[in-house]
Amino acid sequence: MKKLGYFLLLLPLLFAFGKNKKLQHSKYLTKHYVKVPAGKVYTNLEAALINTRNPNPAKDSLPDFYISSTEVTNIQWKEFLMYLKQEGRMEEYKANLLDTTVWRQQLAYNEPYVNYYYQHPAYTDFPAVGMTLKQATTYANWLTEIFALKDQGVKITFSVPTKKQWIRSARGESTSVYPWGGPYLRNSKGCFLANFKTYDERFITRTNVDGEYTDTYQVWPYEGFNDEMTITSNANSYYPNQFGIYNMSGNVAELVSDDTVAMGGSWNDTGYDVRVESEQPATKPKSTIGFRVVAVIEKL
Repeated sequence: MKKLGYFLLLLPLLFAFGKNKKLQHSKYLTKHYVKVPAGKVYTNLEAALINTRNPNPAKDSLPDFYISSTEVTNIQWKEFLMYLKQEGRMEEYKANLLDTTVWRQQLAYNEPYVNYYYQHPAYTDFPAVGMTLKQATTYANWLTEIFALKDQGVKITFSVPTKKQWIRSARGESTSVYPWGGPYLRNSKGCFLANFKTYDERFITRTNVDGEYTDTYQVWPYEGFNDEMTITSNANSYYPNQFGIYNMSGNVAELVSDDTVAMGGSWNDTGYDVRVESEQPATKPKSTIGFRVVAVIEKL
């Protein structure tokens, strides 16, 4: 009976991973883009759960759209800038250079990333960071421009996802806290399901002055610290969700077009803060914030 109980606990998680076997793509787009079918989307779910007077989450519906299976990567941003430079659009080129100094906003030992994260080949397929929402929107507009050159008989419009599109992409029609469909941060083998800040009781100490507990995680870089405090990971790391989308929780929080927030938490957030509806301010570039794009296809 005990084994059966464990299996039932893991069943929602196994089911979520099993649903991405038949990914849907478009002949007008590259395989990098996956389809999010039309359907319902639940928002403000967590607020509804604690509201005893009105426990129902907000529900809306969205038409189908396509979304990039990963966050926009360093190499993809470089291709964007290279195109602008080759076309002689130097003002646009300069206006869309990433702010690599965002790494100084975190811990001091991240200083090498100021020089290496965007430039070094080791980080080619890591998510681009250090952009504003305006720059991300410019990138999406550039993709619209590029795909229009193909003259495929359709109109393809790229954009930074709205908050509803983002949440729909993360968890579909479910009301799960995390995009993998379960309440746990590890799979049955004990492996983490997202890139987030992990730490244990070694970082919690009681002070001698007032006896209060304090978190020393970002104070003492003792042995094992760098293993537990990572930066971003490759954009297609970990398991994809039901639609075939990677890292909707953790890695980098992601910009949305209709609000000054980034969704889903980042490599520098705890497991609690990489929930689907986790938000952080996105009024300026950060090393914890990136984005992905959606595409809407209309027949001419």
